[in-house]
Amino acid sequence: MNPIFNERVVKHEVYHKDYNLDKKDNIDELPEEPAIFGIIHEIPIHPRYIISTDNLRQAVRDVFENQEGEGMKKFMQGPHIQMLCYELLPDLSEVERKAKEEAWITEYKPGINDEGEYPEYNYEWPYDDDGNMKPEYANPPLARV
Repeated sequence: MNPIFNERVVKHEVYHKDYNLDKKDNIDELPEEPAIFGIIHEIPIHPRYIISTDNLRQAVRDVFENQEGEGMKKFMQGPHIQMLCYELLPDLSEVERKAKEEAWITEYKPGINDEGEYPEYNYEWPYDDDGNMKPEYANPPLARV
């Protein structure tokens, strides 16, 4: 099992045509289903944003087009590739999705400053020097179940 996310989480580069030089756009490829997602940079150890939604495609489009704050605007409209990690949750109620969102927020501690950067880097690698998972990561938190 992935110590960062569970095996149901999809990691996907995401592009909006108005916010990259190549005018790439793949948002319409995303499902229009209930989901939880995080916008990350490279790997999910420093997510900028986590939220649950009843329509993944529209919510991701909104993150690009209608940012909440200057830092998120700089990050989403910046020069780097945006990574989307999402888990489809079609069988969960809105209350259950919100509980999952809170679990992800607790586990992954999203944040962003006014410059679009992660405010503090506090990730611990879950493997020891021999490549074995550390005991404290053996029982995954609710964010990964």
